[in-house]
Amino acid sequence: MDFSLADGRIFFTNTQERFFEDGNVDIRTRLPCERRRSSCDADRKFTVEEAVEVLGVGWFQFRLWAITGLFSMADACEMMLLAVLSPELRCQWGLSQTQVALITTVVFIGMGTTSPFWGILADRYGRRNNLMLASVVVWYFGLLTSFSPSYFWLLLLRGLVGAGMAGMPHGFTLLTEYLPQKYRAKILIFGSVCWATGTMFEITLSAIVIPRLGWRWLLALSSIPCLAIIVLFRYLPMSARYLVGAGRKEEAFRILQSIAKINKTQLPEGELVEEMQDQRGHPKLLFSRSYLRTTLQLWVLWFGTALTYYGMVLASAEILQLHNAKTAGGQTCKCSGLKTDDYVSMIFSTLGEYISLPLNMLLIDVIGRRYTGAVNFVGCSVFFLLIQVHVSQEVLTFFIFMVRGFSTGIFNFVYIYTTE
Repeated sequence: MDFSLADGRIFFTNTQERFFEDGNVDIRTRLPCERRRSSCDADRKFTVEEAVEVLGVGWFQFRLWAITGLFSMADACEMMLLAVLSPELRCQWGLSQTQVALITTVVFIGMGTTSPFWGILADRYGRRNNLMLASVVVWYFGLLTSFSPSYFWLLLLRGLVGAGMAGMPHGFTLLTEYLPQKYRAKILIFGSVCWATGTMFEITLSAIVIPRLGWRWLLALSSIPCLAIIVLFRYLPMSARYLVGAGRKEEAFRILQSIAKINKTQLPEGELVEEMQDQRGHPKLLFSRSYLRTTLQLWVLWFGTALTYYGMVLASAEILQLHNAKTAGGQTCKCSGLKTDDYVSMIFSTLGEYISLPLNMLLIDVIGRRYTGAVNFVGCSVFFLLIQVHVSQEVLTFFIFMVRGFSTGIFNFVYIYTTE
């Protein structure tokens, strides 16, 4: 027991005792922590997560948000490209509906088959290296697609673009690692601005380029966001969590020091240590008793999320063409491309993604992640059903607008919920 003697009374205090073989005890009072600060600081330990909480939000996070936002923008451009590319290729190459659908399908096949490998690579070599490779793959094969000599080569190259797109979400994860919990949800939701901007950029670019220069130039110009990422890559930091887990604590500490300098704050005193984890980065953990239920639930959530959002984005051009056919008395033309009114409708419906941001920023902290997701799923379902009703193009555009807004809210929820 730690104690000291004073005037015959026992007081509990900070003491240090040494026991000798003859039974005597040498009792020495320990100095308070303030009087031996150097030794106390050496005993203190902090993790990357704790350091991020202390460093707060500043210029570093805003710069990181802008760079990782380019990954989201590039992803959105490549995805929205599919919606406007299909009508052009169907006309110029005389493709069947099945062949047109396969142009989109191969992208998701590339994404689905390579996603597990991107995760393994990120755990082994770090998210920054992963993102660099993914951006180069998307840019290079996206540019090559513009030179496709045949339908087969188009499918092959778009499949490789999809394989690269599977690595893009690691930018979202990297941003999450450097955000304090208090501001994390709001900043991540605001990141949807980048995705919506990428979608808007692609539709506007399509409306300008396709009628004048054709689809090949559209493919080439759509690779610009990935090229911008490669140029700005020097400003993207390594994952401090990865570095600590890989035993490279000094590198991680230097990154945290640079964040403190940029944000004009201070790191906690003490030694940087790794968070206590039994196992790291093995896919079998997803099916362990601790995580199996969460894994299955997330699979269902992601299936519904992808079905609603990508289904609406990729089908919007077809929906507008079918509406035009009904308005014209049911007469369809195989080579009917998108008209100016169709591009305007797609641009207006994309605004729904901006409108949903303030609502979700409010709800996700007030009613929580799960209920916010439920509200968006219900709203999306209602307006998806209303699209089946034959109405004017203005009303149809409003229905698509609402679906895009709610489906974006679903994406916000599921990304944050999964990452956390």
